[in-house]
Amino acid sequence: MPQEILADGTYVLDEPVVLPEVLDMLIVGGGPAGTAAAFRAKELGLAALVIDYDDLMKRIRDYAKDKLILPHFGGGDQMRFPQCGQLLNRLHFGPIDKDDMCAAWKRYYREGCIPAQIGIELTSLELQDDGLWLVHAWNHKAKGEQDYRARHVALSIGRGVPRRFDIPGNTDGIAYRLDEASKYVGAPALIIGGGTSAAEAVIAVSNAKAEAGDPSRVYWSYRGDKMPKVSRALNEEFFDAYVGNGNILYYPRSEPAAVVIASDREEYLSLRVDRKILDGRPSETSHLEFPKTQCLACIGEDIPEKFLNTLGVYMVTGGPNNKKRMAVSPLLESHQPNLYLIGDMLSQAYLETEDFDADPATFREVKHRGNIKSAMRDGVFVAEVVRQKIDGKEEIQVVLDYADEEPAAPAVAPARKMTDSLLRFTVDPEGPPEASIPAERAVSEQKAVLVRMTYAGVDEDEFVLGAGGATTIGREGCDVTFPDDTTLSAHHASISHSADGYFLRDDGSDTGTYLRLRAGKPMPLSTGDLLRLGREILVFKVDKDEASYTHYDHTGTLVGRKTLPEKTIVLGRKAPDVILDPDDKMLSRRHLAISVKNGIVFVKDLKSLNGTYLRVRNAVEIEHDDVFRAGQQIFRLSLYEEVPRDSATFRAGPPTGIRPPMPAAPPAEAAPAVTFKGLNQTFALRPGQTLCDAAEANNVDLNAECHAGICGSDPIRILSGSEHLSPLDDQEIDTLEDLCDLKPGECRLACMVKASGPVVVEIVED
Repeated sequence: MPQEILADGTYVLDEPVVLPEVLDMLIVGGGPAGTAAAFRAKELGLAALVIDYDDLMKRIRDYAKDKLILPHFGGGDQMRFPQCGQLLNRLHFGPIDKDDMCAAWKRYYREGCIPAQIGIELTSLELQDDGLWLVHAWNHKAKGEQDYRARHVALSIGRGVPRRFDIPGNTDGIAYRLDEASKYVGAPALIIGGGTSAAEAVIAVSNAKAEAGDPSRVYWSYRGDKMPKVSRALNEEFFDAYVGNGNILYYPRSEPAAVVIASDREEYLSLRVDRKILDGRPSETSHLEFPKTQCLACIGEDIPEKFLNTLGVYMVTGGPNNKKRMAVSPLLESHQPNLYLIGDMLSQAYLETEDFDADPATFREVKHRGNIKSAMRDGVFVAEVVRQKIDGKEEIQVVLDYADEEPAAPAVAPARKMTDSLLRFTVDPEGPPEASIPAERAVSEQKAVLVRMTYAGVDEDEFVLGAGGATTIGREGCDVTFPDDTTLSAHHASISHSADGYFLRDDGSDTGTYLRLRAGKPMPLSTGDLLRLGREILVFKVDKDEASYTHYDHTGTLVGRKTLPEKTIVLGRKAPDVILDPDDKMLSRRHLAISVKNGIVFVKDLKSLNGTYLRVRNAVEIEHDDVFRAGQQIFRLSLYEEVPRDSATFRAGPPTGIRPPMPAAPPAEAAPAVTFKGLNQTFALRPGQTLCDAAEANNVDLNAECHAGICGSDPIRILSGSEHLSPLDDQEIDTLEDLCDLKPGECRLACMVKASGPVVVEIVED
């Protein structure tokens, strides 16, 4: 079999391609959007290169085994494949196994001579005086820095980037995914993390060392005090490696401390493995040092917002719904000139504007379906924009054509294996559910789909809901069936539709159906209602004399009972009123607020990271974007009237594309700015920017959690300049009074307030 990838990560093509010193287009990310951009760029005669820190099609590669990729997913009949030349049209597909799709698309790269390089991690961007981008990256294959120069850069990095260490020193060169286990042979190897990917890496490196006769060890570091749980699928393989190879060492309660330079002038990751606290003496710590090239961090992914900020790309709070979104021009260009955002970075919605200096409240909100066709459309669209810009056109006009039909292929998906466990907990004496609760809201003529999501919140499957009837969910004999999910009952739940709306109903299941509370929206509770938050369970009792909840842990063991006062209290992992469990990492610091008003109990999720779930006892109305769980399945209701953007006309900027970078230069005296007393720091404010966004962009820690005025975690006291602040709204007033016990006006929430002139504030400590 011919070699497919060179030592520096370059894909071998059927015919070599010599790229110029300055690329027309550098595409960061080899998923569907980046791939479509590269293929269309080739058809348009552009010199383009795809780079990816992992591999081409990595997101699809990592789907569950035997996953069938369906062309209609995420768009139904209203979205089609973009129609271009022969190269791009090869990417059109019918229902196809995910592994077959990855193999086919990689073959199309090779046969179509589309340049690509993997193992390349983008680290920073510089806009030079000549309008070209200088792109800095780390080559994990060659173990060194690598730079590119490009006229245009398209970011297609999806909704997650490798989580990086926040430790002193230069962390470039530490790997975040196992590439070849043999690279860790010959010297001690360090694997960091407690999840399945870390366990897989430990096994692979242990076996590689054993096969090579390498006596050095594999060091497994994790923060917990017990051995990480190895999934059942890996149990036997891990046991064989641990016992048979005898080269795996555990280091619980350990963590990376810093990257240090040793006497040999090489860089090492210092791992703290022990800490002793001695009476009357300084604490003692022990450390192990590993060359960075022998370190692998399997610590997951982060939403790329902070990383994007380092590139000069910022999310903006605005639009008609005042949501924090990515902001682009009609050409999908960011505030930075000739830097484009495409693919899942824009899902499920983004903000669009012709003027980035305008008030973000005036920006348009554009729905963006998270699916392969939508991503391909973005890639083709931006390639067309780049071609016209390079041709010197001042007015960019892009009109896309679409294929009439999809390719045919088998359409039956194999069964899925469900391996995760779900708590079986029943505290519902009410018996079978009651009839549907009548609704007051009428539903517009929209298409409805039930989107199945992964635990990471990524859309994975889609099921069309019929109008005017019921759609059943269960393990057997239902409209939506998961036969291998043993936590589902045969007929578990259903969604019914009428002129009054959509209603979710539990059909007497054993394990329950759970509706995720909408963040910031108060929900009244009744006796017997059960909430799941983090790994904790609360069961409520409400009567005219007293309201209370009973707290159970994740095993169903009683923790205690608490009477609720006639006020608002905040619960969470590190909450001011009630700490449910400080070690429950699935809890947010401030997770849930409970209020008792006139004998009625209201609960409000404070935009917690993992959500608060109400067990459905009767039928409850659900709306667009509501999320619920049934068994191991996580679903989201999606109502849409999407019309694909087929064209755009927009006047391009100056030929060099140079615009003032973000954030703006230091302001004049009367210009919008915020000064944090005690920190002696003053920052300029962009039009429409909140004080919280400005603080975070300049590394001021406000402990903000929800960024929506819900959780009350970022109160500030106004010392001067209150006349320059945006007015209070009801949400901010309620949060300040109920959750913070602060006087609105004298204090504000940094995530809600904007300034039109200079203002001086101080952070209100908990």
